[in-house]
Amino acid sequence: MTQGQSRWFASCAVAAILVAGYSTSAFSQTQLTKSPLSKTKPETDAKIIHASHPALVASVLRLHAGSAAWRQAIDDLAATGRRALLVTPDQVRVADSAGGPAKPFDDRVLAEVQPIPGENGTVDLVVVVVNVELLEVLHARNGRMFDLDADLDRILAHEVYGHALPYLLRGHMSGRCADPAPGQRATDACAIQRENEVRVELGLGRRDDYGLNGLALARRNHR
Repeated sequence: MTQGQSRWFASCAVAAILVAGYSTSAFSQTQLTKSPLSKTKPETDAKIIHASHPALVASVLRLHAGSAAWRQAIDDLAATGRRALLVTPDQVRVADSAGGPAKPFDDRVLAEVQPIPGENGTVDLVVVVVNVELLEVLHARNGRMFDLDADLDRILAHEVYGHALPYLLRGHMSGRCADPAPGQRATDACAIQRENEVRVELGLGRRDDYGLNGLALARRNHR
């Protein structure tokens, strides 16, 4: 991954993420079910993956419809009470480690996953930030917006199915499913393997490297 590509992904941030309008220590089931997903998906899905941005809602619907692996993970989580929250950068603030005011999310980052740990490392909530606006800008520069939906599905396959759901399925920080370590083949990494499960089911191709090269927008730029 090049330096320019690496700045766009931060799969597991160290800084705490504060979600505007919510308390990360007290997400009630009622709050999480107030989602457009609840109108078009099984009730259990809306309780587990909450999104408000229309593009994220649509992507989750496509992933649910096309991936048996995705649906099985949702089924496995149905009785646990654990949740994933999909947000855009304008909905979050990043806690200052020095105790200062919370900061805006870095709008140069394309996607980031942040588990919210409880006592003894338990995880009942994972926040997934997806910069839909940045993705739209990157596609618009190439004049090929028709690839946008497929790339958004690829991003959610990685960030949600590859990273967020393993934390939730384990219910603990030990459920971490990592990106490739230095010197490791991308296809040997846990998160890439999980991402490819969903990609294959949706006909989105297999990912065999790391960075933006897994997206259609990067392949066009390299031609």
